[in-house]
Amino acid sequence: MVDDAELYKLENATIGAQFQLNEQRGIIVAVATVASSGLFGMPALYTTYSRAIQYIASTRFTISYIVLEPKSSDAVVHIQQQVRRLGYEALTKQVFTQKIARFYACETAYGTNLLLMTVISFVVGLSISSQVFYTSVLENLERFGALKAIGAQSSQRIAMILVQAGAIAIIGYGLGVGSSTLIMFFAHARLPTYSAILTLGNLALGFVMVLVVAAITSWVGIRRVLRIEPFDIFRG
Repeated sequence: MVDDAELYKLENATIGAQFQLNEQRGIIVAVATVASSGLFGMPALYTTYSRAIQYIASTRFTISYIVLEPKSSDAVVHIQQQVRRLGYEALTKQVFTQKIARFYACETAYGTNLLLMTVISFVVGLSISSQVFYTSVLENLERFGALKAIGAQSSQRIAMILVQAGAIAIIGYGLGVGSSTLIMFFAHARLPTYSAILTLGNLALGFVMVLVVAAITSWVGIRRVLRIEPFDIFRG
């Protein structure tokens, strides 16, 4: 049996536990652990094909997948060719995993929900950071006006804003990655079936999104700073 989120439906059976399935006696001889929780609301039991046809009613096409372990990597291509001649599909572990991920991302609501959450998070983060940074620029308009009055070039003032935005973006990115890592660490410690991970692709995508937010925020502040005139500041 598989130790996942649905194990309680088997009354938390352990090795040696017996149960009856279609008037057939079964004994748990091993427990497997998985990285993800159950998705279909049913506990999973594994056995040999000969025992399976004794436990369940014999019908056509009862097998969904067959797991093979080639003797060498060179035999994979030959196995795929032979299986393809029979009208079936042979996939390696990596390709099979990618196909499952693509199915849940494109054929179910998981991908849409994930995309919506990402877009909403991006828009909320962009609006909040832009508002905070723009408020900071407004509070320092007098200083930027004084810099322009004493001869500071536009490029120098733009560089000041970019340095501020870049520093805030890097610090915020580090705090975000660090807090996410801590949350995942404690979640893995408390929830054995918790399967979220941080990959290089996720970190790179997050960094790019942070840079986009910083660039848009900087553009809003730069526009306001470049339009300021020393006369407007000293007149007040």
